[in-house]
Amino acid sequence: MAQHFTDPEWQQIEAHLNAALAQDPQAYGLPARRDKSVILMSWNIRKFGAVADRDGPKKSPGATRMIERVAAQADLLSIQEQQDDTGALEALVTALNGAYGVIYSDVTGRSPGYKGMSERFAFLYRHDRVRLGHLASDLSYDRTAIAANMNEALKASFDTSVPGEDDPGYMEQLMAWVQNSTRLMGAQFSKFVQFIRSPYLVEFLIDGPDGQYQIYAVNAHLVSGKKNEREQEFFALLEWLLHDSRKTVSKRKKIIMIMGDLNLDFDGSNDDRRIGIENYVTGINAKRRLDAKVNFPFLDGNFNTNARRTQTYDHIAWLADDTRLPRGRHNDLAGTLGPDAFDYGMFDFTQLFVDAGPGKLPDGSPDYARFAHDFTDHMPIWIRLPRPTTDQHRFNL
Repeated sequence: MAQHFTDPEWQQIEAHLNAALAQDPQAYGLPARRDKSVILMSWNIRKFGAVADRDGPKKSPGATRMIERVAAQADLLSIQEQQDDTGALEALVTALNGAYGVIYSDVTGRSPGYKGMSERFAFLYRHDRVRLGHLASDLSYDRTAIAANMNEALKASFDTSVPGEDDPGYMEQLMAWVQNSTRLMGAQFSKFVQFIRSPYLVEFLIDGPDGQYQIYAVNAHLVSGKKNEREQEFFALLEWLLHDSRKTVSKRKKIIMIMGDLNLDFDGSNDDRRIGIENYVTGINAKRRLDAKVNFPFLDGNFNTNARRTQTYDHIAWLADDTRLPRGRHNDLAGTLGPDAFDYGMFDFTQLFVDAGPGKLPDGSPDYARFAHDFTDHMPIWIRLPRPTTDQHRFNL
């Protein structure tokens, strides 16, 4: 069993954070709550499920207190790795003193009677800032599309596995391929068939003094498998949302907000990822003439969102045709337009734990074993938007 921080050590961490926040209200990237703006946050909380099992509490009291403290800064919080058991989630809602509502998906990522990469997707929303809309749905492909994807995947598998008919080993390899393909093992396929865990879309409404954001929030935890599998799921999600944006964004004026762990590491750097996404979106827009503009702000700047600070897995991104939200070219304005204007960031708890003392090894590096299992292994990320007003800043071309 992994070693955890003791409760006195958690108290030491909390005292250090309190002192830092007294000097800087957004120390370590923890967003400050303000009356004229809202915080939209996404967080993969590792194995967030039961409060306790036969061995005792699943998370230490100190880890639970820190989760509550972070969640209380958000007006809308998207949670990944929510387990089947919702005890810890319900305890979190209770600890927040009735200020928040909760909605979560059914378990996804497994079939009845089989184990799988299963979890729920959850949203917490603060009643005085955010209202639940009318729509809540999984994002998935219908049977016809899955059959077409399966046929394409099988064809790709056949083309790469079976030689031409004039090859001496043709029949032998053909029979071996048929026997393997009838087992329909997804690991054999080089093409996307269906999401391992179906993303979860919920409509939220954020009212301001003069206006409203109508947000379709998409909670996703994409596959963490091989490089090509990650790339396939990411672009399948982006394509699904882009095609839907013609009616959702252009006609209904909704904002599609992706808030999740996208396991986005299919290229070597954030610059490469951003260029790949831009090229993909440009290609679809050229064919379909879509109005929605896509912005992945966490691909700009240095945001390594896993606790080891090596990858930008977690994202809050949007598809919108709304000048109240910045496009990619405007991301460098974050935090410069006023305390309640557009901004984005990440709560770097790894640095907090190191600076406070208990999370530091003798050589000064982070002691991940002390917190990655008990607390979590992903940083909370957030964006700030002003509460809607008629005179708020517009990100015009």
